[in-house]
Amino acid sequence: MSGRLLAISDIHGCYKTFYELLNIVGLNQSDELVILGDMINRGSDSKSVLKTIIKLKKSGYNIKCIRGNHEQMLLDVIEKDPLNLYRFLKTYHSENLLNLKGEIKKKFVNFLNELPYYYSTDEYIFVHAALDLTLEDIFSDKTFMLFSRYQKGNTKALNGKRLIHGHVASNLEIIKNNFFDNTPILGIDNGCVHKNSKPGLGKLVCIDFTNKEIFAKENCD
Repeated sequence: MSGRLLAISDIHGCYKTFYELLNIVGLNQSDELVILGDMINRGSDSKSVLKTIIKLKKSGYNIKCIRGNHEQMLLDVIEKDPLNLYRFLKTYHSENLLNLKGEIKKKFVNFLNELPYYYSTDEYIFVHAALDLTLEDIFSDKTFMLFSRYQKGNTKALNGKRLIHGHVASNLEIIKNNFFDNTPILGIDNGCVHKNSKPGLGKLVCIDFTNKEIFAKENCD
């Protein structure tokens, strides 16, 4: 029996909220869950978010994770500026990713390094931020895919697929309207980590593309 196609974006270290949302959704091993990057940073428990995702994958859950700008930023610091690793993590409240030696566990680094920049199905393209649809190869500009705050080009380049992204936080009503109106480009980030700083934001959202449902859990971290 085939399960649901689900998507969550921009968890940003909000582990308790992520855990509660999975319970609300009732995730099971027949489902396919796509996580659209920015699993880490800003929230208080990036370590538990990564540990949970890795554990679920090892336990047989079908979870597809893609790379966000915050995963890329961390990998860049590890590779190019390791002496500033602690300062970087402290800035984003992610010091708990470090072990007692002041290093990030190898299993976390390996997991992040293996993250693809996008994931595609017969009906959908999932990316963290955006695609430059003016390019002959719309997947060639990796920086744009991770960091851009706007989409570029004509949706005809999607060849009938729907583009699903996070990165830019949107009001939940806008997410709902765009989802049910079948807009060709759909942002699903409600800015869970921005609960107390921006009105209309503050929930972690899961989209069920199979049953046309939206689940949302207010930040409880």
